[in-house]
Amino acid sequence: MKKLLFVFAIAGTLIACNNDADSTENKKDSIDSVANQKIDAIDSSAETRIDMIDSTAEAKKDALDKKDTLKKRN
Repeated sequence: MKKLLFVFAIAGTLIACNNDADSTENKKDSIDSVANQKIDAIDSSAETRIDMIDSTAEAKKDALDKKDTLKKRN
């Protein structure tokens, strides 16, 4: 009975430790994944802002063109 308890204690310890070599690799993968998500979010945000700036510039250009055509008519 003591031998069986000893085997269970060792098995429990090994399961609790969960092989640290694998967890280091998993942590690196997790960090890489988070970094890639942040890079994608930044790229997406930059593209959205560029589109917004372009559309605003285009609208202002159109407004100036309309103003110039009105001045030419008068």
